[in-house]
Amino acid sequence: MKISLVGLSGSGKTSVYLTTFAGKKPEQTKGAAPTIMYEIRRHPFLGLEVSIFDFGGQEQYRESYMSDPKVFSGTDVLIPVIDLHEPEKFEEAKKYFTDVMNLFKKHNIKPAVHIFFHKYDLEDYVKELLDTNLEKAKGAFLDLFSKWNPVYHVTSIYEQERLAEIFRDILVASYKSLEKHVETAQKQLSEIPARIIISDTAGNVIVHNVQGVSTGLQLRGDLRDFISACNNLRENLFMSESAEFTGRGLEGDKEITLHVFKFIIAVLIMKTQELDKSAQEKIESLLSDMSMFADLVVRAHAES
Repeated sequence: MKISLVGLSGSGKTSVYLTTFAGKKPEQTKGAAPTIMYEIRRHPFLGLEVSIFDFGGQEQYRESYMSDPKVFSGTDVLIPVIDLHEPEKFEEAKKYFTDVMNLFKKHNIKPAVHIFFHKYDLEDYVKELLDTNLEKAKGAFLDLFSKWNPVYHVTSIYEQERLAEIFRDILVASYKSLEKHVETAQKQLSEIPARIIISDTAGNVIVHNVQGVSTGLQLRGDLRDFISACNNLRENLFMSESAEFTGRGLEGDKEITLHVFKFIIAVLIMKTQELDKSAQEKIESLLSDMSMFADLVVRAHAES
């Protein structure tokens, strides 16, 4: 799967990548160097390799890669990023995006389009002006992309969890049969009195009910390492597609269980007390659904 991020220099494309796929905190992205030409970053998600093309927004780089249209070939998702803090550059951005669309039409590239109205935050900006800029941007860019049936998102790196969820939904949408399963799982988690994280075996979070555990699309390092180690045991020791691992503290008050389904989906359950029958039944229902979810992912891979 190929995602192409396009936008003028300084619009926040690289920061969007860093705070979602790379797990950086917003303050860690300040002072990031401008992208030269374009950068390609690869990221596994549900067993699918995602290629994120971050196209430099400076004029000299735009002119260079626009003359070599094959760099855009195979784009599945196009994300134009508009900087709401710089409305004086909207016209320049419109011209750039028009050139990109003309190139795509000429070469019969038909991506899904997700517009990011970006930097909707109050860092050094007045809310009233920001809202005015947002309405102006909607009028200009939604009309520009209207023939592409765009989906738009109002984004900020300071709303990291929401930004990660947007990317998760974009990625899951490539598997048409999976979106409803994600919605169902989110509802189930809200009803279970245990901390649960559902990810793929690479540690990319799909849904969870644990405050502060996930940063961007990825779990924190220790949990990723735990899932990876258990997945290696599943493959090399048990030699099975699915497995269950349980650990308990010596005091007996904390328990962690990891379920791996079809070498794709990991369900991590953490609890500090015995759950009643109703909660246990909800967990069993969730696990059953995740087993089906994994089967659908495997089938989607086989059909692609």
